Amino acid sequence: MRSSRQFSMAAMACAAALNAAEAGAVEWEVKAVNDGKSGACLIVSEKKPISDGYQEVTAQILVDSKTVAVQSDSVLDGSFSDLGLTVGKKDYVKADRIAKERQAVFESHYAELVKLFKAGLATTVQLRFWPTWPSKGPQTAAFSLIGFTRAYDEAKCAQP
Repeated sequence: MRSSRQFSMAAMACAAALNAAEAGAVEWEVKAVNDGKSGACLIVSEKKPISDGYQEVTAQILVDSKTVAVQSDSVLDGSFSDLGLTVGKKDYVKADRIAKERQAVFESHYAELVKLFKAGLATTVQLRFWPTWPSKGPQTAAFSLIGFTRAYDEAKCAQP
């Protein structure tokens, strides 16, 4: 009886782990981009809530063949130079620029970030929003990296 119960508990634990892995796999997906280039696509994370100082908005990580970007629903403020991200306990990586007012873009560290995303479990992004007066300081959101490697490998467009 005891070994049967242990087997049942082990089977339930296995099933829970598989369900968690399957749930994580949907946190990153590959989307086709209709920009006139054949085979262009984008790897996108699940949207995560983040406060812009006035209300809760969302942020999402976008990865293409040359850049990693963090896109928000609100206008970003780059005047403090503290937009960036960390993967696990690795060093902070500062964004190179802001594009379209709502994207923190990482180009110069692209290869390093992809490598960290593949090896890591989670990343935390740090954004600052405009206009917030008085300043509310940088805001953070955490993203799971589970499923990123699968999505990256599936996205032939993401490989230079």
